[in-house]
Amino acid sequence: MASRERTTRKVGPETNLARNKGGTREERRSFLILCEGKTEKDYFVGMRSRRGPQLDVDIPKGDHLAKVREAVSRASDEYDGVWCVVDTELNESLTCDLVKEAKNGPIELGLSTPSFELWLILHHADCARPFQSADDAKRRLKEVLPTWSEGNTRFADFSGRVDAACRRARKLDPDGRDPLRNPSTGVWRLVESLRG
Repeated sequence: MASRERTTRKVGPETNLARNKGGTREERRSFLILCEGKTEKDYFVGMRSRRGPQLDVDIPKGDHLAKVREAVSRASDEYDGVWCVVDTELNESLTCDLVKEAKNGPIELGLSTPSFELWLILHHADCARPFQSADDAKRRLKEVLPTWSEGNTRFADFSGRVDAACRRARKLDPDGRDPLRNPSTGVWRLVESLRG
C-alpha cells in the first residue's frame, strides 16, 4: 500500500486549510458599536474583515440618550470594547448628558460635532471651519464627495483614506476629549482601537 502524503490545500490568496499546531485558533477581538443612524452603521459594517476584529453594529431605538443607555446595558465581558457613536447636534446640554450617562458603564463615546458627517469629510479634506448645523456638515460632505448620499454610505468611498481622517481628526481635538469643539470628532479613537 502506497503511503499517503499529507498536503495543504490553499483556497484563495489568504486561506490556508492546514490545521494550526495544537488545534488552536487565533482569538479575534470583539466590539459592539451602537450607532445613531444608518450612515454610521453602513460605515462600520463596511469595516468588517476576515482578519480584523468581530464587529457587532446596531442602531438601537430611541433618542441619543437612550442609545447611550442601551450601550451601557449591553456592555459585557463578551466584548473587548463597547462604543456608542452619536452626534452632539451642537447641543451643550445634550452632550453633557451623554458624557454623564456613559460614565454609568464601561463604554466609550464616539461623539461628533456637529455630526458623523464631519468624520466622513475628514477622509477627503481638512475641515476646521465651524458648522452651523448637522445639515451644514452634510452639504459640505456632498461638496467633497458628490456621490455620497445619506441613505447610501459606502465604506469603499472612505477605506483608502482612514489614516488621513484619523490624522485630521486628532489635529482638531488632539486628546479626543473636547466633544463640544466645533468641529471635532472622537470617532478616530474608535477606529484606532479597532485597528490596534
